[in-house]
Formats: sequence, structure tokens, C-alpha cells
Amino acid sequence: MTETDSKDSIPSGFLSFSLVAQEIIAVLFAFYSYQQGDMPTATFYLAVAGLLLVGLGIHSIFARPYLARALLALLLIGSFFYLLTANSDNSLPTSPLSTSQDSSALMWCLTIIPVLVGTFGYRYSILILSSIFAVAVWLLYGTPEIIAMPSYSDVNIVRFLSAYIVLSLFAVAMDISHSRSLNKYKDLSLRVDQIAHQDQLTQLPNRHDMERRLEKKYQQYRLINQPFSVLLADLDNFKFINDRYGHDVGDDVLHAIGILLGEPLRGEDVVARWGGNEFMILLPTANAEAAVNIAERLRSQAGKLSMEAQGDKLRISLSVGVASIDKCTGIDDLISTAENGLYQAKHMGRDMVVVG
Repeated sequence: MTETDSKDSIPSGFLSFSLVAQEIIAVLFAFYSYQQGDMPTATFYLAVAGLLLVGLGIHSIFARPYLARALLALLLIGSFFYLLTANSDNSLPTSPLSTSQDSSALMWCLTIIPVLVGTFGYRYSILILSSIFAVAVWLLYGTPEIIAMPSYSDVNIVRFLSAYIVLSLFAVAMDISHSRSLNKYKDLSLRVDQIAHQDQLTQLPNRHDMERRLEKKYQQYRLINQPFSVLLADLDNFKFINDRYGHDVGDDVLHAIGILLGEPLRGEDVVARWGGNEFMILLPTANAEAAVNIAERLRSQAGKLSMEAQGDKLRISLSVGVASIDKCTGIDDLISTAENGLYQAKHMGRDMVVVG
């Protein structure tokens, strides 16, 4: 996924792109103004390009996106109104030179619209762009006494304001579409992640997720040498329940066992569906003795589970194998040891706990 700022979903990469793109535009307009013989405006554009370069450094080198974003906004909005109100050549308001300079200034003002929308998102940019437009209309038509405005032609004003509205609507619409697509992508990613790590029947972590947790816990064990244990619990006579009462009843039993196994555990413990009618319980801080006590409690709770099917009361029991990492050589050996304990419990009569 695209890297984003922690506060919102504005892509961090777009801020860098905006700074670089706007800097290139400023340099090009500076060159154009120089070609037209307007040195003050050319100097202004170069100053803008220099400040944009500072903003890029703040964002890329010092990793301060909010500061760079604020600098970009203040610079663009300030430049917008400076160019809008700057008097290119009041002595020759109708000369071709004055007209071209005024038009180029208005063109640059329009380039800030997609940058502001992309940098701040449509929620904030609607307010920003609306405020800028209102002030621009007041400056162009309101004849403010405190500011000496250039003599723009009515045609240029109408074209500029129309282009501003169209570009603003288009940029906002594109950002709304992008935001919706991004939200759908996040929802889909979350759903895929749930499918990849969660058992859909019991809503417990699945085997893949438990294997990942075991590997992580084993790496911690190698660093701090704190023992941990696992329980491998198997639902006794599950095939008989499935064959006699149907898979729907079997699914209900598995779901009930999943809930039962999770309820008595401590907050740090994790229960997962290991596969079929087997459940793995990770006890991150339990040694072998504590693990056996927990396993016995779970086995006892399972025996008290009351379920009926087709008028018959179901007898629910668990066989549990126990293994502790301090007696094993690695994760594979830990799982193998728990499986061996479960195998012995099954062959010794079921409904019991055996340390592998």
C-alpha cells in the first residue's frame, strides 16, 4: 500500500510529488517571465522555487510532512494572491506585454488547485478553495480601496474564474473517487488478512496464524529464556458426532468448543483452530506444570458442556497433549511433543491430559 501520514489517508508520496512538480512549474514560469523581460516576476518565481526546495528537504530529509505541507499551503496561497494583485504594468494596461504577463500569472494561479486538493484531501481543500475563490472574486470585482489591482479585462476575469471552478470541481471529484477506492482497498485488504489468519467457523486464529505466533514467541524465548508451553486439544469421538448427527451439529460443537477454550484463558494466551477437530493453545508464560493445570481445567470445563442433538445429550470430552519449550529443541520438536502427548491420551482412553 502507499505510505500515508498517520493522521489521515493523504499519500506521503504525493506531497513529495507536489513539491517537485510545483518547483518545476515555478522554474518554467520564471524562465518565461525572463524571456518576456519581466525580471521582478522572474525573481519571484525563482524565490518560490527555492522555498519549495526547502519544503522538499523538510519532508524528505527531516521527515516532517506536516511542516512541509503547511509551508506548501502558505507559499501557494500567498503566491496566488500576490500574483493576482501584483501590478504587472499599470502604465500600459492594454499593451501585449502586460496582457501576456497578466495571463501567465493567472495561469500559474490555477496550478495550485490540484496540488492543494491532493495534499490536503477533498474535505479540507473544499473549504480552502472556496475561501480562495471568495477572496479572489472580491478582489477582482469588489474594487477594494486598500489594494491597487491590475487592470484585468472582463474576458480574462471570466475565463480565470470559470477555469478555477471547473478545475476545483474536477480535482475534488477525482480526490473523492480516490478516497473511496482507497477505503474499499483497505476494507478488502482487511478482509483478506482475516481470511488468511482467521478460521471462518470458530472465528479463532487459524493454523497459519498460530505458526507465526509460535515462531515469534520462540525468537523471544531465545533472547530472554522465558519458557512457554502449548496445549494440543482434540475433540473426542468427533467423527461419530458428524456421522450420527450431521456436519451442522459437528460445526456447532466445534464452535462451542472454540468459545469454551478461549473463555478461561488469561489475556496473553492464544487459542487457535489447528485443523479439523484439533485446537492449539499457546501459553506464553507457562512452564510445564502450569500448562498441565490449565489443560486439566479446560478438559474439565469441556466435560460440563451441555449440548443436545436430535433429542440426545451429547457427551463432549477433550484429549490434551502438553509440551513446554524448555524440554524441546525448537518449534517443530515442540509441536511433535504435543502431538505425541495427544496420541498417548487418545490411546490411553481419551478424556485426559498427557505431557509429551
